[in-house]
Amino acid sequence: MHSLSPVLMNGAIDAQGSDYRYFRLTAQSAGEAIMVFKMLQMSGMNVTAPFKQDVIPYLNHLTDNAQKAGAVNCVFVRNGQLWGDNTDITGVELSIRQHPEFLKDGKMLVIGSGGAAQGVIIAGQNLGVEVSVVARNQEALAKLKDQFGVKVFSLNDINTLVKQYKIIVQALPSGVKAFDPEILTSDCLILDANYKDSVFEPFIKKIGFVFLSGKDWLVHQAVPGFELFTGDKTTAQIMYNALDRYKFEYKGRIALTGFMGVGKTTSGKILAKLTGYRFVDMDDEIEAQEGMKITEIFKTKGEDYFRKVETEMLKRYAGEQNIILSCGGGTVKNPVNQAVLKSDFVTVWLYASAKYCINGLDISNRPLLQCDNPLAAAEKMLAERIPFYASCAYALVCVENLETEQIANKVYEQISRTFGI
Repeated sequence: MHSLSPVLMNGAIDAQGSDYRYFRLTAQSAGEAIMVFKMLQMSGMNVTAPFKQDVIPYLNHLTDNAQKAGAVNCVFVRNGQLWGDNTDITGVELSIRQHPEFLKDGKMLVIGSGGAAQGVIIAGQNLGVEVSVVARNQEALAKLKDQFGVKVFSLNDINTLVKQYKIIVQALPSGVKAFDPEILTSDCLILDANYKDSVFEPFIKKIGFVFLSGKDWLVHQAVPGFELFTGDKTTAQIMYNALDRYKFEYKGRIALTGFMGVGKTTSGKILAKLTGYRFVDMDDEIEAQEGMKITEIFKTKGEDYFRKVETEMLKRYAGEQNIILSCGGGTVKNPVNQAVLKSDFVTVWLYASAKYCINGLDISNRPLLQCDNPLAAAEKMLAERIPFYASCAYALVCVENLETEQIANKVYEQISRTFGI
């Protein structure tokens, strides 16, 4: 749930001033992700483990890189068809191409034999260099040799191998030290798949080698992804700038947004018990403060007055700690509210179709549905509000066909795993 991709993508979107918005989509399966993708008519989506292989059967076409890897990290739409690409591979290529002098050596050493290593191998072969792989897992090495025709070596040979290569890519878990970086020389390029805490960083100044981190890889895979999703160009520097500006601090405030009837209040109360936080329903609080039902507020004082009170209340709760806030369905319409929800809350968008939301819903206290065709009105309202929900969502959770306890548990699982509550 705590992916940096929204930071990169929204940084590029904001730099262009376009209407796109990128948010996290939590899903239990590749099928669920594709279902929501289609329901919201998205233009693109990144795919993370463990769904990079599972998503393939739902796609119409694969790019060459995706076919070679048998894995997809980008889904995008072309002429009404779903395509899958693997820009993890492109990210390695673009990162190394920033330093073309190292390609003259004509070879690359890959450390590791997992899924990330496969993408690196393909990138190296796309760059036209001979790729060798060194790892502990002999069975995995044998498979890579058969699949890609690479040279393979035991980890026992690594100290000798490192001295023979100018391009070395480490695709290992964070903190793993396959060899002593002290043996590196100043005339090599190191790419480490890890975003932070690389075992190589303490030796960069001392030895003087060129170092590329997982951040470089992340940015250079995001640039082509952005272009696939939007059809617009961006630059790596724009995304680096977005990363440099990004600061996130979990403040113990969770806001639930979504259309009326989606289950914000019922699931929010359960979520409050799971987290130990206080639960607040904005609509209930407004009714208590004003001494009348929302329908009466709309009739006697108008929607503009209601929205003003709503904004004042949202700002007040933005100063509290350990709170689950159930927002009204239209709270996100106000740009001021959007800014507050983005900056002061972890805002979770509970999404379901309009038909699902109003099925069995008591509309007597829903002034905007007081009409001849409530479903048509609901569908129109939801379509209009989707961009607003998306604009302030930290993450989306699809709740269609879920019981309230399942919704709460799904949100809690993601929040607790990400923020450790």
